Amino acid sequence: MKIIKILPILSTLFLASCAKNEMKISRADKSIVTELIEQSPIYITKTNEGNFDINENNRIGNTDWVFSIESSLPISKLVPDVQRLINKKYAEGMHPDSKKVYFLYMDSIKNQIAYLPINQLEFVSEKSEGQKVLSFDKNISTEKFIQEMVNVTTNDSLQPKIQVYFY
Repeated sequence: MKIIKILPILSTLFLASCAKNEMKISRADKSIVTELIEQSPIYITKTNEGNFDINENNRIGNTDWVFSIESSLPISKLVPDVQRLINKKYAEGMHPDSKKVYFLYMDSIKNQIAYLPINQLEFVSEKSEGQKVLSFDKNISTEKFIQEMVNVTTNDSLQPKIQVYFY
């Protein structure tokens, strides 16, 4: 009889603790890379205060790193932390890391997950002459940034190193 009285309370606590946290990822209309074998996800989510939180606990060396970013976050605010993690990935160490780094997005035409390689991007604070520079408003959302980058990307990589500048 006691179990019958306690069961509703336990089930309510259990259901309350299983709150769903959904992340809206970016969407674009074509796929660059559609399959990765060994990957480590890095989640960047929006906090209740409007800032962002990075869950980098899943990083594994010598795997492809995939940044899953909340689509509404302004990419320019995330760049310093993304760059810090990329630098950490390729820092000199015992074992060289030859795997790539990607942004995750959804191909809205094929309705599948796709990956944008970002190894060839160089995020800069000033424009330099003589190199291809893509300029974006500093308030551009991650989704709009990924859509623009997907449009200039062909196959599995960008053309030679491209500088990205936020004004």
